[in-house]
Amino acid sequence: MRSVISLLSMLVLSIPVIPTERALAQDNPNVQLIAPGDPAMAKAHEKSIGELDGFLEKLRNPPAGTDNYSLKLGFKDKDKDKDKDKSVVLTTDQMAPDVEFMWVYQIEASGDHFTALLGDRPEYIHNIKQGDRVEFEKSDIFDWLYVENGKIKGNYTACPLLLAGPKEQLEQYREIYGIVCD
Repeated sequence: MRSVISLLSMLVLSIPVIPTERALAQDNPNVQLIAPGDPAMAKAHEKSIGELDGFLEKLRNPPAGTDNYSLKLGFKDKDKDKDKDKSVVLTTDQMAPDVEFMWVYQIEASGDHFTALLGDRPEYIHNIKQGDRVEFEKSDIFDWLYVENGKIKGNYTACPLLLAGPKEQLEQYREIYGIVCD
């Protein structure tokens, strides 16, 4: 059950950075929109990267009571022309257009090179699907999380989303998942 809860919390807090007119047309309540260059998101990303090495150490040697290690990556379709390469590029650039930030899980690490499975269902990009294996480098990581004794650790990018939403939702996430926002 804990796995399902944390996976659902990750899915609800996917962050696409996309043009607003396209987002409104899709109107998916499980996808939260953040404006490119949002200062709170930039601060959350900076905090996450500042603690990334500690997360990676735990990922490689998980302490008892921890599970559900996941990473958030920024995906962008490589080429929108149907006759060309149908792949994605990764970016941590919050100002880049048409980026969708999503979670990956079942992470395998080899130095600073990683592979994992895409846990989210893309809403706006088309060259990758949920469950696809993704290869990436440490420099591609935007955020991280794991669950320790039923409480989420990390997931700093959830806070700008929760702080922008209804106060009740913030209180629910704080109580259920242990997410604390500054």
